[in-house]
Amino acid sequence: MQITPLTGALGAEIQGIDLKSLDSETSRQIEHAFAEYLVLVFRDQDLTPADLMTLTHHFGGPGETPYLEGLPDYPDVVPVIKEAKEKSQHSFGAGWHTDFTFQEHPPARTLLYAVDTPPTGGDTLYANQYDAYDALSEGMKSSLDGLMAIHSAVRSYGPKATLKDHMEHMTITNDAKEPQTRLHPVVRRHPVTDKPALWVNPTYTIRFKDMTEEESNTLLHYLNALIISPSHTCRVKWRPGTLTMWDNRCTQHCATSDYRGHRREMWRTTTAGEIPSAYTKDC
Repeated sequence: MQITPLTGALGAEIQGIDLKSLDSETSRQIEHAFAEYLVLVFRDQDLTPADLMTLTHHFGGPGETPYLEGLPDYPDVVPVIKEAKEKSQHSFGAGWHTDFTFQEHPPARTLLYAVDTPPTGGDTLYANQYDAYDALSEGMKSSLDGLMAIHSAVRSYGPKATLKDHMEHMTITNDAKEPQTRLHPVVRRHPVTDKPALWVNPTYTIRFKDMTEEESNTLLHYLNALIISPSHTCRVKWRPGTLTMWDNRCTQHCATSDYRGHRREMWRTTTAGEIPSAYTKDC
């Protein structure tokens, strides 16, 4: 197995393995690389939806996927499709976020497999939330210690959300009423590495506990801007047969929408996660 880092911040390409033929030693090496690089890119894979589900079970089992319709025979495999002639320039997943942080048990990881890709464009960007936390001053770290934030699906899937109007070839449903909110720590302890990571995002983090949105906006904007600083990021260029797996417990990601006039089809699954636990400096 050959590992080539993408940047100094995060991400690595893995070559020399077939994901349909994983043995225990290869799986151990993948898990070690996953903990170190957070985003793993596997090239030249030949996967069916059944293969993708086998991998999803191998890496922890599928998580819950609300609002998005999966394949008829594989409901946990969500086709992310944008046809060449679609009117909207927006792509699903555009805008920095961490997947489904509005859930009580947000996904541990996401697996995304490229079926059809444009000749250029359609890349996905990733940001390291460990590094963002480490970049904070000691005073700011102390201020965030124990702070909790409210997460909600309202902006993407609430009654007035317009995301589904831009996705002509995906089936997306909205909540009929205001969606339930979840309370999560602003600084999260990773359950595998025990490292602290900033755990907010501009899509699903609405405000801090016991504060208004207006009061929360300035600090949230600062933290989210810090997370996606160029020195904390990497970029994955897709081609058919690429599978990328990333850690939702310590990263944000963002799809680009720069391939108008070209088709892009991806298959997406998530693995089940745990209730996020807070990191405190005294731990």
